[in-house]
Amino acid sequence: MRLHRYFEKKIVLLLTILFTITSIASINAIQIDFSGEVFSLNSDDLLIRSHLTEVDIFDTSVIIVKETFVVQNLQAIPISSITIWVNQSIASLLVTDAEGSLSFDWIPVTNTSNKVTVYFRFSLLIDDSSTFTLGYDLFYDLNLIPSEVSYYSFEFVSTISFFALKYTMSVQLPANSFVHEETEGVIPIYPNNADDEVKQNRIILTWELSNVTELANPLFIVRFNEPLIIEEPSTFFSNNFNIFMFGTIIGFFLGISGTFWMIRYREKKTKSKLGQSLLTENQKFLIRLIYEKQGKISQKDLCEVTGFSKSKISRNLVPLEERGLIIREKWGRTYVVYLTEDGSEVIQ
Repeated sequence: MRLHRYFEKKIVLLLTILFTITSIASINAIQIDFSGEVFSLNSDDLLIRSHLTEVDIFDTSVIIVKETFVVQNLQAIPISSITIWVNQSIASLLVTDAEGSLSFDWIPVTNTSNKVTVYFRFSLLIDDSSTFTLGYDLFYDLNLIPSEVSYYSFEFVSTISFFALKYTMSVQLPANSFVHEETEGVIPIYPNNADDEVKQNRIILTWELSNVTELANPLFIVRFNEPLIIEEPSTFFSNNFNIFMFGTIIGFFLGISGTFWMIRYREKKTKSKLGQSLLTENQKFLIRLIYEKQGKISQKDLCEVTGFSKSKISRNLVPLEERGLIIREKWGRTYVVYLTEDGSEVIQ
């Protein structure tokens, strides 16, 4: 009986040890993110060679985020997808690679926790890599914090789902805004080792980390002043009086030009009617004929075209020349007849 009890104790002890070992292995295979959601990860299968997060604070109501991953398969079994957690409140999601949109499953687990499974365009064999980007709009209330110099405070916790050799965080501030100066113990940026540059009146802060472990979830803080309102330089047309005077002058010149054109038009009509009323039918006929010959014809050709004699042609051209409706020039043994501007107005 004692021997039996002894073996029972040994078996219970052995089972306890096996259960403990199994529990430890299970704990190592299961990770918990800061939102409390439990999910399975296996960093031995996938490696994030680089992870770039770009936050564009376009203005205090529009924040756009792009996260670009370079993923490498470390195992012999082909991998067709990857599951990434985005612990932010997001309004929309788009996944793309260099060739266009990628298929994905998006499961909002909580308001600030999203499970995103991205399907690669082609399955990754061992040591194969894939680059893709998650783009989303961020739900974030940027409230102006009153101070001697009022400022906004933006905080972003990056979600690191897998070990990353290189992680880069970039935050682009709104146009004409500046990093808040340290006052009353308020730190302007965190971590404080960010690089900064200015592009088109916008400050860009960049952090670079290496060998970031899974679920490290680094925190980044940026506090910036309220964007300045840049006054447009004063121009001539920004003054109402200048606009009124300019309009008055333009109207005056347009009025004079219109009046001159109307007088000229009426004179032209009057001259045409008067000229035609003083001409004989033969003279009208000759002027129209010269006009149809593009304003130039010889007297010899007039005789041939009309069938008039030389004397009849001369008799009708003399009064036209005296009134300035035609001009005759001597060309050899004949004359070339030109229609003047007044002659053209008469015929029109």
